[in-house]
Amino acid sequence: MQPEDRLQAGIKAHQRGDLQAALAAYKEVLSADPEHPDGLHFLGLLHFDAGKSDNAITLIRKSLENNPLNAAAHNNLGNILKLSDQPEEALGAYVRAVELQPRHEEAWANINMLLESATTNDQLLPVLSEIVRLDPDNPNAWHNYGLSLMLAGHKGQAADALERCLAFGNEVWSDPVWHARVLCALGRQDRAQEHLEGLLTADPDNTIIRYQLAAIRGDDLDQAPPDYVKDHFDSFSDSFDEVLKNLGYRAPDLVAAEVSRLAKDRQTGFQDVIDLGCGTGLCGPLIRDHCVRLTGIDLSPGMLRKAAVLDVYDYLVEGELVAFLTSDLPTQFDLAVCVDTLCYLGALDAFMTALAPALRPGGVLIASVEHLQDDDQTSFIVDATGRYAHSISYLNKTAKEAGLILEKDQKVTLRKELGKEVEGLTFHLRKPHTIPA
Repeated sequence: MQPEDRLQAGIKAHQRGDLQAALAAYKEVLSADPEHPDGLHFLGLLHFDAGKSDNAITLIRKSLENNPLNAAAHNNLGNILKLSDQPEEALGAYVRAVELQPRHEEAWANINMLLESATTNDQLLPVLSEIVRLDPDNPNAWHNYGLSLMLAGHKGQAADALERCLAFGNEVWSDPVWHARVLCALGRQDRAQEHLEGLLTADPDNTIIRYQLAAIRGDDLDQAPPDYVKDHFDSFSDSFDEVLKNLGYRAPDLVAAEVSRLAKDRQTGFQDVIDLGCGTGLCGPLIRDHCVRLTGIDLSPGMLRKAAVLDVYDYLVEGELVAFLTSDLPTQFDLAVCVDTLCYLGALDAFMTALAPALRPGGVLIASVEHLQDDDQTSFIVDATGRYAHSISYLNKTAKEAGLILEKDQKVTLRKELGKEVEGLTFHLRKPHTIPA
């Protein structure tokens, strides 16, 4: 029997699970031609099936030395390397397979599996780098590649990748403003402004685009429009917690630590608690043990769906903070927490005025804000990303005007962003038991 016929007989035996017959056939092929690439390839697969991964890798690599254009062998080598906990080498094998055969669906599926199973950005970045090289017309690959570069601290390369995203057209993205917002944070204000001006020309009544453009230009703005905040957080509600984890986000823990400290002085905890801007519920589980009833409110239905899964809130409400606080509430609150929500409100007069009657006498707000160094001329500013920073003197002024007392403030680091620490404040406001004369 000719070697090729004998090889096919071995493959059929292998497929039906007759490993002894397959082994005999492959050995016969290699006896006739010790360098036979397919004989080495399939003998390698047989060794893998027998639990001998190292032998399999050696045999398939030798096969590829003799026939480096075999995309299937590269893909199979990648599978064995991946199962042998060698993800970087596996990626190289899969990439070679799609270089040789761009529509090799199995190899692409394996690359995507590596992408999904990456547990660190160090694992993720090389996969995405290869995907954008191999498939440069893939907008989602460029988007994720830009994020991965940003998390790795490669600001210039991240900005290049995210600028590339703009070239795919606005209809590709659920939030066409997002890339402009991040490009600002990466120092590409001119390109972001140009992009937003184009968006606004096409959609002149869009309040979200108009707000973001005004923020980039440094216009005077009192607050972010509710539609902007809702759409902004809905757009990445599924990845919100993971993104914040990668940023070293500390605000919920800092606020929760203050709640725990105050709760030590109360035998029954806090009866009614409101989490203002609860988001996905990062703060809820941290303070639940100190609450008899815990309510969360947020503008984003996507965030609220994530918070509901935690099963720590007694009530979840979709709405805007000031409108909620001034509505016909069924109760007053002993405690309000507000974690990184006031960064979307510039002027705080309406918030403080609404908060005061919503708190019981003696009730407390514990909140975090981004910190603006005290300036007699400046109460708050909005940066190019659309977030506000507040001065402590402004917090004190607006609280006092609403009949609240600023009891404590503390400078903290809220998170890291683009390699820099974002400075903030945690602070306590208390409603007096009696109204001062």
